[in-house]
Amino acid sequence: MRRHPASSGTIPRPTWLPIGLGSLLRLVQIWMPVLGVHSWRQADTAAMARHFSLAGTPIWLPQVDWSGASAGFVESEFPLYPFLVSRLYGLIGVQEWLGRGLSVLCSALTIWLVMRLGRRWFNPEAGWWAGLAFAIAPLGVYFGRAFQAEALLMLCAAGALESLSLWRKRRLPWSLALSWVCFTSAGLIKVIPLLWLGLPMLMVQLSSNPQGQAPPLQTLPSRVLRLLGRPGFWLYIGTSLMAIASWYWHAHQLGQTSGLSFGFWGSGADRSSISLLLDLNGWINLLLRVILRLLAVVGVPFLLIGLRASWRSGGGQISISGLVGVLLCTIATMRSSTIHEYYQLPLLLFSSPLIGLGWQAWHQRQPRWQPRLLLSLALVVSLTVLSLDYWAVEHRQREAWMPLALTIRRDLPSDARIVSVTSTDPTLLNLARRQGWLISSKQLTPERLQRWKQAGASHLAGSFVWDKTYRPMPQRRQQLLREMVEASPHAWMDSRSQTYLIPIDDLQPQR
Repeated sequence: MRRHPASSGTIPRPTWLPIGLGSLLRLVQIWMPVLGVHSWRQADTAAMARHFSLAGTPIWLPQVDWSGASAGFVESEFPLYPFLVSRLYGLIGVQEWLGRGLSVLCSALTIWLVMRLGRRWFNPEAGWWAGLAFAIAPLGVYFGRAFQAEALLMLCAAGALESLSLWRKRRLPWSLALSWVCFTSAGLIKVIPLLWLGLPMLMVQLSSNPQGQAPPLQTLPSRVLRLLGRPGFWLYIGTSLMAIASWYWHAHQLGQTSGLSFGFWGSGADRSSISLLLDLNGWINLLLRVILRLLAVVGVPFLLIGLRASWRSGGGQISISGLVGVLLCTIATMRSSTIHEYYQLPLLLFSSPLIGLGWQAWHQRQPRWQPRLLLSLALVVSLTVLSLDYWAVEHRQREAWMPLALTIRRDLPSDARIVSVTSTDPTLLNLARRQGWLISSKQLTPERLQRWKQAGASHLAGSFVWDKTYRPMPQRRQQLLREMVEASPHAWMDSRSQTYLIPIDDLQPQR
């Protein structure tokens, strides 16, 4: 039986403190529209939620805004998160802070589960510090309030690990069922958790005493073979994979019918290659991202201390297997991992308990001022990264895009179709709450304009200075667009945000 913290001389720490601090950080700018870092990804999620709510479509028919003249049914991962948000919309209408609020709730619950995992794998104090590390990590804070499914994914992953651990210890049927639901949900939300979550879950099943010394690695093959011989293992895995495969088969059929897809299957996905894996700069950039945005710099030495202190224990091997799983996923999706920083987010689930253990081992032998200084430094680093790299970007983009989006909402019918000159970025379409086409400024030709008009497009919308919400417009194309606005007698232009809205009916495009 695990000793109570008081019996070992350790004063119990309040569980609410990491959860409260983490929630407070995630509530910053919760009222923001869907803008900022990775807004293109969040915009698609928000569009799905809006269509689920307004059109009343079922969960198996997700829709996006970049649909042209069609309804916009798209091949995607299982849209559990936007569907849940749409249920909240049914209470008070389309308010995007509700989606962010759901992410904050999921993230707060994940902090609590990380504390439990740290306690289960190591000890109560390490678990408490693990929750604090997770709570203030810049990447965890941002995606813990972003309008996308990552917060729900992390909750499902932590829930799967905790409930399977509980089943392993106490053999409660409901905990096994809950672990299946969480694991399957994670695989439906994203495919890659099958590896980075599946591997540590395998180690949980193979570890009889996470806090004790792990069996020698030489016995691992025999333990795996014994597990493979159990029918319950195949029932668990088989039914989960069947549910996941069924959804992705349906999603593929939906994409084949509509012609709309996020492109995560087939040769066009181009997720990794030998040249990318051998690119040293790519690995260096990933390492710097993890050090600064995931570990807030201060967490690095404590992660190493935790690794050294735990690698022979069962809990340490579970955590390390999670880190290895994320590394394998990075290799398999190198291109996506270097572009999308939320691919590194699962590292927090496994690094936080190790950081908590490392901090516990270090701070007990130090003068009280040193731990306080490092904690303050970690919080300063986190707030600086969040302020400069995330929150400030949202403010700048709100000023750049919301005047145009609000004008479209006010002046155009709700069923109007617009052509968004934002390349592949659907942020403007979502902000305007309209469907239509996504095109680049270099694609503006008289022939295309005529085709869009015949298909039902009413207006051309975009910015003179931004090609996407995050990429500047080349000077030559700026001049082309300004000439088009000047040639249109009914065009709208905002001189402060440098955005425009041009009726296609009276547009005379220049080559």
